[in-house]
Amino acid sequence: MIKLQTLLDKISESENITITTNTSHPFGQDNTCFYHPDRMISRAEILTKDTVPDTDTLYLTAKDQLLQNETLTQHIPDTAQPCLVLTNRDPGASFPLLLVPKPTNIDQLFHKITDRLRFEEQLQYEVNELFRLLHTGKGLEDIILHAEAMLGRGISVLDAGYSMLAVSPLMLQLPFGVERNEAGNFLSIQEAESLRRLQIEHQIYQHTQAFFIQTEDHPDTSWIFCSIRIQHVMSGYVAVCLPGQEQATEHELRLTTAISDICAVEMQKHDFFVWQTGLQYETFFSDLIEGRFNNLSMVETRFQVLKHHLGKFFCLAILYCTEPHNSELFNRRQMAALRKTFSGSMSVVYRNNIVLLINQDEPVLLRAELTGPLEQFAIHNHLKVSLSQPFADILKTNMFYEQAQHTLELSDMNDPDHHLFFSTEALPEYLFSKCSYAELESGIHYHIFQLQDYDREYHTEFITTLRAWLDHNRNAAQTAEYLHIHRSTLFYRIKKMEELLGVRLTDSRLLFLYELSLKVWDYLSK
Repeated sequence: MIKLQTLLDKISESENITITTNTSHPFGQDNTCFYHPDRMISRAEILTKDTVPDTDTLYLTAKDQLLQNETLTQHIPDTAQPCLVLTNRDPGASFPLLLVPKPTNIDQLFHKITDRLRFEEQLQYEVNELFRLLHTGKGLEDIILHAEAMLGRGISVLDAGYSMLAVSPLMLQLPFGVERNEAGNFLSIQEAESLRRLQIEHQIYQHTQAFFIQTEDHPDTSWIFCSIRIQHVMSGYVAVCLPGQEQATEHELRLTTAISDICAVEMQKHDFFVWQTGLQYETFFSDLIEGRFNNLSMVETRFQVLKHHLGKFFCLAILYCTEPHNSELFNRRQMAALRKTFSGSMSVVYRNNIVLLINQDEPVLLRAELTGPLEQFAIHNHLKVSLSQPFADILKTNMFYEQAQHTLELSDMNDPDHHLFFSTEALPEYLFSKCSYAELESGIHYHIFQLQDYDREYHTEFITTLRAWLDHNRNAAQTAEYLHIHRSTLFYRIKKMEELLGVRLTDSRLLFLYELSLKVWDYLSK
């Protein structure tokens, strides 16, 4: 089916004729007798005196034939022939008419309309088949494989960072454009530069429908491009390659537009696509977070293609909003502010959090000049920030993202009033969280249990004293002051513990094990 107005526009354009309505004539007392541009048309027929009209058919007739049908209106102007007749629900009511100026061959017009309806039916069938793959198919690759069979053209789907999400077999046969590595297929740096230089990339961002273009860089091919938009944001595009100097047909353009719409739905099955804000590097950054790269040269190439400087030292910050907002505008504003504060950084909304990649040539030092602005930003925007440990291997981004994310979860639970958390300070808890309760309990040094049992039986305070001794870096004056005892009392307790355990509390290796054991004990006690 096709809307009447769309059908008439296509016929008027191809036949160079003007189709008008006779709405000035009294066809009846209700609106059903008038021309409705949104009426759906599925068939066309030549009207005869024996026709039993139905509501989704467009009838063609000459004036004299129209008058022979007793169910039709007698108010036919002399200025038009033939007429296109739309039926009403009531066969006895008058017909709204679409008037075509003389001279027009009614048989030719009928065939043109029939061809157009057949074209629309076939196109709709193909689009429906592709939409059906959203439920029965196996992702973008399956959709593109079927689309290639329909078009007979090479097709690729790329995200905004030039990563090829799906490539059809015919596209892979091209001698240019595709760069392959262990992480997948990517648009080559030469082709990315070509898209920018020829302003094709700009056109992709500007157009919402498929468009055709021939480029000087590849005179042996022509191209159709169509943006993929998710929540009105350009998240990628579809590219269709045509051989030689062929012009794109209406079928190819409209089917490509439909393919981009279907890809947008398929891509939204993955969380991070839903939250893209349109910056070109965001899908690339998301791939880094997910650990999709294991080749440094490929990462360097991606940075170069995206016009972004790759530094030598990195740190990840995850910003979690404590007041859920579901606002893309909020995320965009916060990311813009962060990129302004931390020049050279990247940011993306990933799993409902803002992730910032601090990227610089000098070692990242977690000092006040770096952490201060982050903490103030978090306080002002009702956010919590977790910082990974600084690192120098960009391929390990995924590992440090998981570290920062886990630190955020642990620290927010243990210290809900703070806004800034450091993975370096949460390393023990991070490591402990990877073990079971039984594994951690068995790792506590047995001397700790001995002191605990002794305290319980003799009402001593050896565990409290040992903990204070370790917490104050074995400084006698500070430890005694903290415990509100005399230094001689502290030394007496230390001597008694040494006798009880048969050790010297000056052994750094042993004291480390005691300190680690107490941290495990505290972790298990929460």
